[in-house]
Amino acid sequence: QADKKTLLQLRDAYPTTFPGDLVLLRLIELHTNRGEEHLAEKNIRLFLTHFPTHEQAAAAAEQLKNFKAKVKASQYVLAAVLPTSGHLSAFGAEVLNGIRLALDKGKETLGLPSIGLVVKDGAGPDKSALRAELADLIAEYRPIAVIGPLLSRDLPAAGVLAEETATPFVTPTATVADVHRVSPYVFSTALTYQQQARRLADYAVTRMGYRRVCVLHPETAYGQELTRLFVQEVKQRGGEIVAIETYADHDTDFGPQIKRLKAEDLKHHGKATTSKTAKGAVRITYTPGFDAIFLPGSYAQAALLTPQLLFYDVKVPFLGSNGWDSPDLIRLAERTVDGSVFVDGLLIDSQDATVKDFVERYRRRYQSAPTLFAAQAYDATRVVLEAIRKGASSGKAVRDHLAKQPDLPTLTGAASFGPTGTLERRPFLIQIKHGKFVPLE
Repeated sequence: QADKKTLLQLRDAYPTTFPGDLVLLRLIELHTNRGEEHLAEKNIRLFLTHFPTHEQAAAAAEQLKNFKAKVKASQYVLAAVLPTSGHLSAFGAEVLNGIRLALDKGKETLGLPSIGLVVKDGAGPDKSALRAELADLIAEYRPIAVIGPLLSRDLPAAGVLAEETATPFVTPTATVADVHRVSPYVFSTALTYQQQARRLADYAVTRMGYRRVCVLHPETAYGQELTRLFVQEVKQRGGEIVAIETYADHDTDFGPQIKRLKAEDLKHHGKATTSKTAKGAVRITYTPGFDAIFLPGSYAQAALLTPQLLFYDVKVPFLGSNGWDSPDLIRLAERTVDGSVFVDGLLIDSQDATVKDFVERYRRRYQSAPTLFAAQAYDATRVVLEAIRKGASSGKAVRDHLAKQPDLPTLTGAASFGPTGTLERRPFLIQIKHGKFVPLE
């Protein structure tokens, strides 16, 4: 009994010869037993393409026919376009987990009619072929909505198809700020950089009264865009940006950047006082003239940055982005991040009843903690199911419901899609307290 990884390696090593046929049959059986019919279907198609005269070909073709019939027999069909192969397949699996969990919840607690799920692999460089295949899928199954695609670069093609077929697409992960510019039929439940920046600036300047702020960010699209938006939000609230420093994504020594940041601060608000030690040596003590520092980046970068900032006497509150959200941050940074605050679209340990139910259900079904992508896919599916529950029976009706409904059910509470097509919700404010992530509200 080879494991799945070994089977996939054998399938790729022997695509058209023995034992590739037996491997494909085993994969079909494995995925069918696990309820992963989209993966079973994919392997059936491979089997029929490479082994059309095999003694099991007729049975495989019949199984494929039954899969399709089962989905089409449902009162409604939901489609998902996400990577089930390639280097992004792990993210695709997280998204699919969220979709399935929402469908299960809908059937259990909302009394919804039967809803079939059809999954299309969105991986691969040939986007024109994908668009044609997706068009065929929509023509064959007539889904009431599509969850996906995951990448911002795939949205324009999806937008054209959405309008041509009057089928709403809800992306759970693409962070384009204005998806309605692509099409009024495209929506997003992804946590945007704008939402993070606004929430953090509101906390820092309005709530905490931090009037002067510095930024130290990586030279990545993530770091640059979050910094641009955060600076904008701070200034809109009357705050001042004292200094901004950058570092290369692979840097581990941030001494030069911290020294430049301190030098800039000393020109304006910071103080350097001298005193003598017991042995007569001169000691310079730096007192920051700013109130907090924003450190957008990954948890690994934060774990390297925070002890170095403290070493250089930059003893102010640290503010972080959703890249901080990993238990490894506390393991790596230890006490240097205690008291820090960051934002994210999901807080695993939230005591909110809706979030707790989602996390518990997810752990039970998948034996792991949900990710932000899974949560955003869960929300994307829930808002479509809510439209069906409220009587929407066509793609256009679902689109109209999503566009107009002010209180859609999400994991962060009642929310709505704004004029840009992005779900307007408040990210969680999370504080690191005694080695744990705790909600600030």
